[in-house]
Order: sequence, then structure tokens, then C-alpha cells
Amino acid sequence: MSKAVLVLNLGTPAEPTAKGLRDFYKHFFADPFVFDIPPLGRWLLRNLIILPFRAPKTALQYQAIWTENGSPLKVYTDLLQQSLQAAVADIPVVVGMGYSDPFIADSMAQLEQRGIRDIVVLPLFPQYSTATTASVFHGVKQAAQKWTDKPRLHFVDDLFAEPSFIKAWCSLINKNLDSAEVDHVIFSYHGLPEKNIEKADGTGYCQFGACCDAISAENRFCYRAQCMATTRSIVEELAWPEPFYSIAFQSRFGRQAWVQPYLEEHIIKLTQNGVKRIAVVTPSFTSDCLETIFEIGVEYKHTFIEHGGTDFTLIPNLNDEPAWFEAVAEIVESRLKTISS
Repeated sequence: MSKAVLVLNLGTPAEPTAKGLRDFYKHFFADPFVFDIPPLGRWLLRNLIILPFRAPKTALQYQAIWTENGSPLKVYTDLLQQSLQAAVADIPVVVGMGYSDPFIADSMAQLEQRGIRDIVVLPLFPQYSTATTASVFHGVKQAAQKWTDKPRLHFVDDLFAEPSFIKAWCSLINKNLDSAEVDHVIFSYHGLPEKNIEKADGTGYCQFGACCDAISAENRFCYRAQCMATTRSIVEELAWPEPFYSIAFQSRFGRQAWVQPYLEEHIIKLTQNGVKRIAVVTPSFTSDCLETIFEIGVEYKHTFIEHGGTDFTLIPNLNDEPAWFEAVAEIVESRLKTISS
């Protein structure tokens, strides 16, 4: 069999310690796709601020979410790989990580040794951004160029628009949320610097407003537009009225402008408007991780309660949900069928 599936994720620390975070950050903060600043600036940021100061602090947060089997992101990625492997039988399914073991280059080398000719590449990032999708795709292409006999790469684009992905989220939300028990639902997406979106645009089309109301040729790779489209698809399927939900962006870093509204400010505004019970959904992730479990489930929950909220519900991510595993199998199998033997 000359086909294979490569499942991509960013990666995670090997252990919840300062050393584990430093090892992870050495790769993460060196990526020009993530930090689009001059190499010297990345070096200074990484070695003078991140490694000595941020790593020990973040290690404590990882300790709070660590499971007996390791980091939740790796646990759920491995479970997905096992489920997908069972679904596609004799077609190899391997995982490649951007910043931790198993690294993309190592996984690609493994596939070359197995004589693979066609690779379905599945990134576990529902919405496109240069900091995630473009970065790992670049890693795959770089590794493929080193093969003696170059493989054919079949990238799964637009996971956010896959009907089975939307249905999996709707199933999960229905399973975990009784709308009668909350006043409002926030769809929280990982933040991204505005300059990243403007650079990806390049045409001046992006205005961070109504330009994201529909996906078009002009905003085909706009992260914000894809986040908005994800929410529209989910709420249309759930038949939710607009006042019942809203969109915000989390995980801002540094002083530059990021995509808005910022989740913290949005939560405070909701409490000021009398909202007492909220639920948060995180469709820019496919598994729970530090940004969902700790940042939202602990820090933003504290912000909500501190400003007068009473009930805060974090909807779990897709994780090991059967509907999610079935969706991934459906998406991958459809791509495999298009590849001629």
C-alpha cells in the first residue's frame, strides 16, 4: 500500500516542568511563521524573556491540567490516530508535531522508509492561519523535498467547512449544554495579531468587519472570516437566535493589536449588561489543552465570577468524542478515494 495519512498538530511539552517548557519553547519561539519579527528579535524574546521567565510560570499551569497519561493535547491526538488507524485499516496513519516529538520531519522520514507515494495531510487546526496551518504545511513540504522519490501531498484544507466537523460540534454542544441553563454562549477562538491577517490579505480587502460576513475569493485564507463562518455554520445547525451567542478571541500576547473583541473585555461587558450565566465553546481547537482548560476554565472563569457572573460552563472540546472520530474518518476516507492507486 503506497498511501498514508499524516495527522498534524503543533505539539506540547514532554513534561510539566520548567525544563519541559524550555525544550518546547526553543522550537515554538524560533518559528518565523508564529513570530513574524527579525531573527534577532526572536532570539532576544526567546532567550531573555520566554525561557527564563515564562517557562517556569507556564509549567505550573501545565501541572494543573496534566493527566496520568500526559498532556491532554498529546493524549487526544494519539487517541485520534488510533481511531483513524482502525478506520482505514492497512493504510498507515502517523502523527507529526511542529514543536515536539514526534516531529514532522521524523514522521515524514518514517513514511519514506515505508515506500509511501501519496500522503493525505490532515492538520488539526479548523481555521487557516500562517501561525498554525501554513507553518506545519511548510514543514511537510520541506521534509518531502528531501525524499529521493518525492511523494504526492494531498492537503486537507478548510476543516472548518467540512459538514461532518460542524455536525460533530453540534452533537457535542447538544450533549453538554442545556440552553435553558445559560443566558449566553461565547464562541471563543484563539487570537491572532491583526498584522498577520493583513499580511495574508495583501490586497487591502480586510477591514476586520463586515468583510468577514461570507467566505469569498478575497478572504479565502482569512482566519477571522473562517472563525465567523464556523460559528455561523454551528448556530444555523442548532437554530440559535443571534442574541443568544457571540464571538470573541483569547490568548493575546504582547502589546500589538490582535483580532477583536478580546475575550476578557467581552466577558466583563456581558456581566455589565446583566448576563449571569454563560457557556464557552472553543471551535478553533480540536482537543482540550492549556488554552481551553486553564486559560478559559480557570482564568476567564475567575474574571467572569469576579465581575458578577454566577454560572460559568466550559463546553469540553471534541477530544475523544465518537462523533469527532467518525467525522475525521469520513473526511480522510473521502480524500483517500480520490487518489488513484
